[in-house]
Amino acid sequence: MNNPPWRERLRYAFDNLLSRGSIALLGWLIIIGAIVVLTVSFITWETGYASQPTLADQIWSFLITTLISWDPTEGLPWPTRVSMLILILFNLFTVSIIIGVIVAGIEGKLYQLRRGRSQVLESDHIVILGWSTQIFPILSELLLIDDERIPVTVIILGDKDKVEMEEEIRNRIKKTRRLKVICRQGVATDLFDLKITNLDRAKSIIILPPEESDHPDTSVIKTLLALSNNPERREEPYRIVTEIQNPKNLQIAETVGKDRVEFVLTGDFIARVIAQICRQPGLSRVYLELLSFAGNEIYFDSVTTLAGATFSETIFAYKNAIVIGYCPKDGDPCLKPSPDTILEEGDKIIVISESFRDIQLWENRERIKFSYKFLSNRNVEKKPEKFLILGWNEQAETIIQKLDAYVTLGSVATVITEETASAHQFSPKLRRLQNLSVLFQKGDITDRQLLNRLPLQIIDHIILLAYSDELDAEEADGITLTSLLHLRQIAKEGGYPFSITSEMMDSRNQQLATIAQVDDFIVSDRLTSLMISQIAENPLCSDVINELLEPNGCEIYLKPISNYIQLREPVSFYTLMKSAQKKGEIAIGYRCSSLATQEFKGYGIVINPVKSTPIQFDERDRLIVIGEDF
Repeated sequence: MNNPPWRERLRYAFDNLLSRGSIALLGWLIIIGAIVVLTVSFITWETGYASQPTLADQIWSFLITTLISWDPTEGLPWPTRVSMLILILFNLFTVSIIIGVIVAGIEGKLYQLRRGRSQVLESDHIVILGWSTQIFPILSELLLIDDERIPVTVIILGDKDKVEMEEEIRNRIKKTRRLKVICRQGVATDLFDLKITNLDRAKSIIILPPEESDHPDTSVIKTLLALSNNPERREEPYRIVTEIQNPKNLQIAETVGKDRVEFVLTGDFIARVIAQICRQPGLSRVYLELLSFAGNEIYFDSVTTLAGATFSETIFAYKNAIVIGYCPKDGDPCLKPSPDTILEEGDKIIVISESFRDIQLWENRERIKFSYKFLSNRNVEKKPEKFLILGWNEQAETIIQKLDAYVTLGSVATVITEETASAHQFSPKLRRLQNLSVLFQKGDITDRQLLNRLPLQIIDHIILLAYSDELDAEEADGITLTSLLHLRQIAKEGGYPFSITSEMMDSRNQQLATIAQVDDFIVSDRLTSLMISQIAENPLCSDVINELLEPNGCEIYLKPISNYIQLREPVSFYTLMKSAQKKGEIAIGYRCSSLATQEFKGYGIVINPVKSTPIQFDERDRLIVIGEDF
């Protein structure tokens, strides 16, 4: 074996020297310095360029110059020189200590800042406790908030390195001056870490469950306990919004949460949305717009000059907003109340508007005159519906249960899943169904031959569920997209009119679903994030959205526009609003079928349109209304 080269041996010796500590390093520096001083002094003396009369004086001069860059002892007697050398060495030692202390303090402070352990002094901010991929859609939504609070300040307390969190946010979110994000590293259940976020001056608190945990609800409940039992917390209740994944944990979470806590029951929320949108193509875009800060959303406007007016008189009170309900000053929000309901001072009117600035009363509202001959109500007989559910996850039973409340007797849902029928058909939820019969069939939903054998010509609606219980998001979405492409090809070849609703787990696959011409799709994590963002800004929105998703309340429907007007000539949206009002409904928008496949035009969905502009509709167009019956 060859000996290592001298460079490697020198590097190895240097590494060993450093490993012995500062004392050894200081000793070697003294030795090397002495050798250099002696060598340079001797060479200078021998060449005749010495500035001192003796060799000892020359060595002394170079030594002192090496230490402090100049020689203050020149010409002094040797005892004085030795005394001054002692003072110089002491001075160097003292200054080195001071510099070391300062450097160590600065490095410690920088390390503390990098770790994110410094106190936050913001106020009226939003605190996010926990770190997950849901942070990115939440921040994207908060970036779109259109009000006078600029910028929107968000404090994130996560159990991840501060620098890593900031780097991920920079890569995923295009921040502007309207969004200020501050990251701090800590644990949401630690009282000292919670104090860093300045909770007592926060506007709202969002608790995110951990993604990789087998029991995410436990983490949420522990965080609620930490917030509720903090002895240093403010007396005023916090405004908290969080999500619970298992319905069994909701009751204990409500018991623990002593503050104003709004819970988003994730599975139930997604199931209710799917149950509604699968029967009405285009409805998912309506909900996405209402839940997102981009476009039109739900606002609450204080009753002032409208005090004493009836609810029916407020329908046309706003020029750029649509009234959908009201909230009593000491009660819960109510959608589409009785037309004779009298508004009082302190009540709030629930409106749909593009921004809060647009919510202004229209002074010329009394000038509206309707000479249009409105159509009378038609009794539409409800027919049994046939559903095909491909795939299965933990929300499937809730979806079927919600569908049962919407459909009429004799409706059938056929479920095809890779699991056996016995695994689900005896579920307590499915045994209590009244209007919907459920048939199970085992099979691979990506098998084209299996899909070809299905009686798709009699199917009204198809629901594609992600296998999210057992597979990761990418693999589950891959199965969904494969089935979707097969179904689209079969529908094109056979001319089948069924609608397809697909569930996606990853928002990055959203564009692929659009390319596959899916009628409706939802991205579970994005939809939940939208709901959380809305509630964080306005907790009352939770009651409004929940009422819209309940079968026994007011729901959003897309009804044939020919039920409201004659299609011979253009009409304004005021006319459509009046026609809907005569039927006991509230018109909030319309859908143009000719634009249903154009993404850049909102797939034909128009919410809160310009009311005075005449529009020509055709037989396939739909009016979007809030009512109580399909």
